[in-house]
Amino acid sequence: MKLSPEITLVPILHGKLAMSSYVRQLCNTNSFDCIVLDLPEPLEEHLSTTVSKLPYISAITLQSMDSQDGSLFFLPTDPCDPAIEGVRQAQQNRLPCVCIGYPELFSEKPLPPLPDAHVIDNMGFEEYATLCLSALKERTCSPTEERSAQYSAYKLHQLRSTYSNILALVHFRHIIPLCKHFNMEKTHNLTFPVMQSYRVHQHIINPDHLYFALGELPFITGISESERYDPFAQRVTINQAIKDLFCQTRDNYFETKEDTLHLSPVRIQRGLTFLRNLSIMDKSLSPTLFDIITTAKGIGGNQYALNILKCAKYYPYLPIEESNDYLSIGIDKIIFPQENEALPAINILKDYDVVWKTISIKPDPSELRKKKYRYAWNPFGMCSHLPEDRKIELFNTHVRAKAQRALSEDLIKTEKFESSVKDGVDMRETIRNWHTGNIYVKEIPPSRGTLDTVVIIFDDGHDENYPQHATWYAEHNEESTLTFYSTDPFSDMIGPGIARCTYGGLSLLFPPRPIPCAFELSKNIAMKKLSHRLTYGALLFSKERTIAYIAEKKPDLFIKRMAAKLKKRIVWVPMASFSAETIRKLRRFHVLNGKEVRSWASRFIGE
Repeated sequence: MKLSPEITLVPILHGKLAMSSYVRQLCNTNSFDCIVLDLPEPLEEHLSTTVSKLPYISAITLQSMDSQDGSLFFLPTDPCDPAIEGVRQAQQNRLPCVCIGYPELFSEKPLPPLPDAHVIDNMGFEEYATLCLSALKERTCSPTEERSAQYSAYKLHQLRSTYSNILALVHFRHIIPLCKHFNMEKTHNLTFPVMQSYRVHQHIINPDHLYFALGELPFITGISESERYDPFAQRVTINQAIKDLFCQTRDNYFETKEDTLHLSPVRIQRGLTFLRNLSIMDKSLSPTLFDIITTAKGIGGNQYALNILKCAKYYPYLPIEESNDYLSIGIDKIIFPQENEALPAINILKDYDVVWKTISIKPDPSELRKKKYRYAWNPFGMCSHLPEDRKIELFNTHVRAKAQRALSEDLIKTEKFESSVKDGVDMRETIRNWHTGNIYVKEIPPSRGTLDTVVIIFDDGHDENYPQHATWYAEHNEESTLTFYSTDPFSDMIGPGIARCTYGGLSLLFPPRPIPCAFELSKNIAMKKLSHRLTYGALLFSKERTIAYIAEKKPDLFIKRMAAKLKKRIVWVPMASFSAETIRKLRRFHVLNGKEVRSWASRFIGE
C-alpha cells in the first residue's frame, strides 16, 4: 500500500509468524532506505540493543516516573513479531529504524476477532489486509488513539523529507486513523505538549515464562529461529510446525519402543484432523495450546499430553549460564529480578485478551514419590481395578463367541444341490464351479460343547521381562478366574497403593472356579517358556474339549503335542484380527493394594 510516493505502508498484527515472514521477504526483495515502526517513541533508543541479543529473548520495561500509579509497560523481543523483524532487517541492512508511536504510553483496547493470519500463505497478504481493514472500519477510536494517529502521521511527514523509500510497519488498529490524518493539512503544523519520562530497563525473560510473552508457541518460535540460520531450510508454516511438535514429542519423550510404535503416523494424522476441527469450532485456523493438549491427551494419554505441553513451551535458545536476573512474566503481570511482588503490567505487543483455561492432566509421579509408594505397600493386600475387570470380561465374551463361530465354520459341509437347500447356498463354492452349472449348498452341524477357557499370549519371546506370575480368583460369578504373567508391579508405582503392570500373557476361565496356580504346578516340568506353562494350565483345568488361543503366531509343535496328550483341541484366533488399540488397552492393567484403594484409584489411573 503506497501512502505517498516515498512511503510503503504495510499493516501488521503483533506476534504472527506469517506476517513476520512477509516483512522479511519484503525487505529481501526491495531496497528501502528507512524502516519505520508503529511503536512508542521512547523505545527507539533501546530496541536496537535488545534485538541484537536475539535469539535470546529479552524484554524492555518502561515505568512512568510522572504519573501517580507508576504505570508499567513491557515489550518482549518476539522473533515472530513483524515489528521486531523490521528492527532485525534494519540492523542487517544497516538502515535507520525510527519509532513513530505516541511518546506517552497508554493501554489500548483489544482488537475484535479478525481473520486468521495463517491464510496469508494461501490467499496473499494484500487480500488478507483488505479483509482485516473491512472488519475494522466500524471500529471507533478513543481520543487518545486519535491523538496517537495524528502524532504518527506528523512524524511520517517529517521523515518523507529526509528519505525517499520508507517502509512503514503500522498496526491494523492505527492504520485507518493514520491515513485520515496524513492527508489533512493541519497535520503538518501540529504541536505536542511535553511528554512523560520513563524509567527503562532490559532483562532476559525467564525461559519458563516465554509462552506468556510470545505470540506463537515457543516451540514454533524456536523452529523459525533455526530456519533463519539455515540458508537451505524451507520456510516454516504453522501446519508443519504442529506436525513436528507431535512427532518430535513421540520420538524424544518415550522410553520404550512399544509406546513409540503405538503413536503411529496414522494415529497422529487422525489427531491432527481432530485438532483442525477443534480450531474451526473456535473460528480459527491456528490451534491454541489448550486444543493441542486436548488432542494429545485423546490420542496418547495423560503422559503424552504432558510431554506435548513441555515441548510446546520449550525454546531451544537459552542463555549459557543460569542467572537469577530473569524477568518473570504472566498474564498482565511481571516480577522483576530479585523481587517477589507481582506487578500489573501491559504488554505493548498484545493484540487480544488472554484468559486462563483448566485442563485435567494426571502426570506420572517422580522417582522419589514412587519409592515412597513402594515402601508403604502392604504385602498382604492386592486386588484388581474394577473398570479393567469389566473390559477384560467383555473381551473374554467376545473372544469365546468368535472362537465358537470359527469352530463351527470348520465343521461346515458343502455338497451339490439335489432336493434341499439345507442351511443355504454356498456362494463361494457355487461361483468356483460356475462352469459346471451346479449349485452347491452348505450344511452347518449343531455346535458341540462350548468354550470355557481363553488363552491370550501378548509376548512370547521376552520372558525375562515378566517376573510376576499369579492366579486371581473371581470376586463374584460374573468374573473369570485369571492366570497371568506380567511385569513387576513395584517397578511402576503411579499412586498410593496403585501399581501399573503389563501382561505378557493370560488365561481366563469362565465360569469361575478355584484352581491351583499353573506356574506352581509346572515349575518342575521341563517347560522353558512362560507361554507353554500358561497354556498347560489352561489345557489341564478346562472342562471343555476346546480352548481359544489368541496369539500373533499359530500354536507351536510343543503346544499341539501337549493338547493332543490331554485330549484337547486348540482354536487359534490371530492377534491381528483385533485392533492394536484394543490390544494395547487390554494389556495394560493396575494392581491395587487392597479394596479400599478402589475409592481413589480413578484419580491416578487415566482412561
